Amino acid sequence: MQEDQDFNQYEFLDLLPEIVFEIDKELKIKFVNKSCEKIIGYKKSELLNKTINLERIIHKSDLERIRKNAKATFEGQKTSRNSYKIYTKDKEELTLELYYSHITKNGKVTGLRCIAIDITDKEKAHAELSSQEQHFRQIYKNVPLPYQSLDEEGVIVDINPAWGKIMGYSREDIIGEKFESFLSEDSKKKFKESYKIFKEKGEVSDQQLDLINQNQSIINANFHGRVEYANNKFLRTHCIFSDITVQREAEQTLIESEQRLRELNATKDKFFSIIAHDLKNPFNDLMGFTQLLALNIKKYDLQKIEKFTKIIHQSSKLAYNLLENLLDWSRSQTGILNFEPEKILINKLIEENIDLLDSTAKNKNIKIYPEFDTITYAFADKNMVRTIIRNLISNAIKYTNQGGYININSYCDNKKCEISVTDNGIGISKENINKIFKIDESYSTVGTEREKGTGLGLILCKEFVGKNGGKLWIKSEPNKGSTFSFTLPLPKVNYL
Repeated sequence: MQEDQDFNQYEFLDLLPEIVFEIDKELKIKFVNKSCEKIIGYKKSELLNKTINLERIIHKSDLERIRKNAKATFEGQKTSRNSYKIYTKDKEELTLELYYSHITKNGKVTGLRCIAIDITDKEKAHAELSSQEQHFRQIYKNVPLPYQSLDEEGVIVDINPAWGKIMGYSREDIIGEKFESFLSEDSKKKFKESYKIFKEKGEVSDQQLDLINQNQSIINANFHGRVEYANNKFLRTHCIFSDITVQREAEQTLIESEQRLRELNATKDKFFSIIAHDLKNPFNDLMGFTQLLALNIKKYDLQKIEKFTKIIHQSSKLAYNLLENLLDWSRSQTGILNFEPEKILINKLIEENIDLLDSTAKNKNIKIYPEFDTITYAFADKNMVRTIIRNLISNAIKYTNQGGYININSYCDNKKCEISVTDNGIGISKENINKIFKIDESYSTVGTEREKGTGLGLILCKEFVGKNGGKLWIKSEPNKGSTFSFTLPLPKVNYL
């Protein structure tokens, strides 16, 4: 009866797809099922009769280990790493995983029954998976693009080394922190709104945010990312971003260059306009009236000759003043104009310009009143300040009616020197005040006695005031007059 049971038992073991074998304490194979032939190619008789030794079947590196593990199992110890490499009859390498159970007789362990499962494909898949995992880990570590993963609340759950490098933080400083804490104030609100849409849509592209790194520098970043789902539920986001700070700066430089080019083109157009029209007019007067005088000098009476010579003189002064402004403006734009600040006496420069323009003012019965409370000094370029004052007084004379007046004030406090030129002339409307200092607006009006101008003088004044570190502004009301004021720095201590 026992033999029938044993026969049935071994017959059943032959039906199993796994290799089943039994060994005694000397590691001699006492039984092996038929699956052994299918898997490793050797017949049962070859293995049972030891026609084939273990060295031909078991990989050299695993032979000693299998002996130690078998011995330990006989002694009742638990063993680990019970997978071994073996060779088939066709020299193919397989990986088998062994499971042991004791064979006992009269309460004593007499042998081991072993089940060997072919895990070769599993091992290959695992090796391939490990290789891929290692590969992706290397990409994750070495990719130059910063990567971050956020949870549903926008908390950072993962970053790669590139993220820490560009932001200046360690991984330990970042994980668990809210992403918005690394954003500029303007970008925080933008992120909150866009993150809701990101989670709804499942992806984001070209999302631009301003990050603040550990050094408090702003990094302009462009984000791309996707949402990871588990069982159709939000798990986390995966994002990379590129640093576009240099690109932004380049774009800004391009915008500024474009604006500068427009200004240069406007300047060029203004020059052409002045040369083609405004500079031509006084010379037309000069040539016309000098020709009349040359042809009719004996016919004209003294009164008419005096009238023509006054017109010629006025046209000459206009042409000369225009040429001076053109020369100064072109020098300032090309960088040729020297800037040599020094301690200068403002009172003296004002008086010089009053004397220079006195005849022009007298022709219109305009009184000029210099009002100095004290001796006024400034630290500026003398030639530039002289040009500023000359243009402002000349401008005031041009737009003041017969019998009007001009007040020139200067004073200093402990911070700056301020000079003002006030007239009771025709004034300027609010909408035109903004045009005065824009060369591309080509704003200019005729004087109270049809005097012509180009508008370049006031633009030059603003340019020169700015070069000297001051400010220029206007207060005006139509038909009541205008006040042009500008500031200059005080002399330095060693100049006092």
